[in-house]
Amino acid sequence: MGQIEWATWANEQAIASSVIMIAGGIVGVTGIFKLSEFAIYSIIAGVLVFLVEYPRGKRKKGNTMERMGQHIVTPAVRLLGPVTRNYFVRFTIYLLLCIPCYIILPTILGGMCLLITSIIYFVAALKGEQWLPVPRTDNTQGATLVASEPPMHPPPRAPAHLRTGPPLLRGKQGEARHDSNDTPPESPNQI
Repeated sequence: MGQIEWATWANEQAIASSVIMIAGGIVGVTGIFKLSEFAIYSIIAGVLVFLVEYPRGKRKKGNTMERMGQHIVTPAVRLLGPVTRNYFVRFTIYLLLCIPCYIILPTILGGMCLLITSIIYFVAALKGEQWLPVPRTDNTQGATLVASEPPMHPPPRAPAHLRTGPPLLRGKQGEARHDSNDTPPESPNQI
């Protein structure tokens, strides 16, 4: 089995946490809750977490699929340097950001999600992972599919050096016939 890239999981968890924090903050502001200042804090913290987490980091193995518009936010995240690159720092910041979310009811769920995010980032930091920007390629619109010819022989195929002659096609009653204008074989044993 392959190794888990914890940072990828933490990034998706952080995006979900930020949306939940924003939603809880909106409920806290519009509802009849005392201490609605913490709901406003939850909205602001959720937006900041979303902006920091929106650009995906480069994976160690395989390809990394960019989010739409990620190239716009990536330079700003890159400018923050070790604050965004180091997962120990993210763990600490998210751990501190989630504490005020436990004061009023609508923001508790967002705070719990952010706490889980910080724990996942702590595991990623212990595994030695760090955030690196996804390199920008010229073909960012997606890969274009190239039509290829269908296979000539059904699987299992013989190695290429053993295949000789024109491919055989099956007739109506299972008899073999040649694809070209050559004369058909005289006996079935010659096929």
